[in-house]
Amino acid sequence: MCVASSKSWRYLRDQDLIDVVAPGFRPTDAEVQFGVKFLERWGFRVRLPRDLFAEDVIASNTDAARFRHLRQALQARDSRAIWCLRGGYGAIRIVPHLMEMKRPATTPKLLVGLSDVTTLHLFLNQTWGWPSLHASLVDRLARLMESSLATGGKPVPPAEQVAELLRVIRGEQEEIQFQELEVLHRGRGDRIRKGVSGGGNLVTWASALATPLHPKTTGRILVFEDIGERGYRVDRLLEQLRQAKVFNEKTVAVIFGEFTGDQEPGGEATRVPAVIERFAQQVGREFGIAVLRGLPVGHGVQQRSLPLGVKSELDLRNGSWTLRTGGQAGRTL
Repeated sequence: MCVASSKSWRYLRDQDLIDVVAPGFRPTDAEVQFGVKFLERWGFRVRLPRDLFAEDVIASNTDAARFRHLRQALQARDSRAIWCLRGGYGAIRIVPHLMEMKRPATTPKLLVGLSDVTTLHLFLNQTWGWPSLHASLVDRLARLMESSLATGGKPVPPAEQVAELLRVIRGEQEEIQFQELEVLHRGRGDRIRKGVSGGGNLVTWASALATPLHPKTTGRILVFEDIGERGYRVDRLLEQLRQAKVFNEKTVAVIFGEFTGDQEPGGEATRVPAVIERFAQQVGREFGIAVLRGLPVGHGVQQRSLPLGVKSELDLRNGSWTLRTGGQAGRTL
């Protein structure tokens, strides 16, 4: 059984306030509208910054505005969670500002999102010691309210995973277990390993190298997933991490989630599975790290809730991984 983190976000209740922010790309107005409606249908109140969007070279707003929105959400005493609208790119540009912030003297607040939000997870988990939740972004949840938003093959969240997400944030489910993961390398050590969960989107996580958020891997069980990265690009990132000595003998395990859009040109089969297998043998032998794959987490249809920054237990005998959610009951703010 896992031991809960010493710092926990508070479970959400009816009419709790959620701050919704856009630290990366801009979603469509319809995705915002129906995403907000979805969260409201769950019984929560939602707050958006008045100047949520503005023209920028790449992202949903200027760096200064996106940081201000996030800072206000982190410091607000009346909200209980921060939910990100969309991934894409942009969060890393506000890291220097985040690193200058003093940790609010409030109970840790739940952050929800994935993809580019990996940067924010890394910041909260590693710098402030706050657990967070790698789970569906608001623009994806919007597809459950308006089916036209799923055109073009955009994945729609499975009902059972959405139900699990609601149970987690409300405290009706305090533990998440992933089963039947494929063990590629057992590494060295006991068949049952304990470690703090981390990782997220591979490209985004690797972009933190040599920045103030340089990833710490000692005692960590890391998850990697990605989209649109061919085999050689995935190999390049993993090899960069290896040569940069990000992995070490005290890294507990690496678990690979889904890699979507990774096909080679001309219809050639993806090479990502072979790249992962080579990584497992090389890094597993070099550092004694356990390596697994098959986690239902990523940019495809499968996006189960994944707590980050929490203590967990990995059983190499049957390929199961058990994590506490990172939340706890508490008084209303």
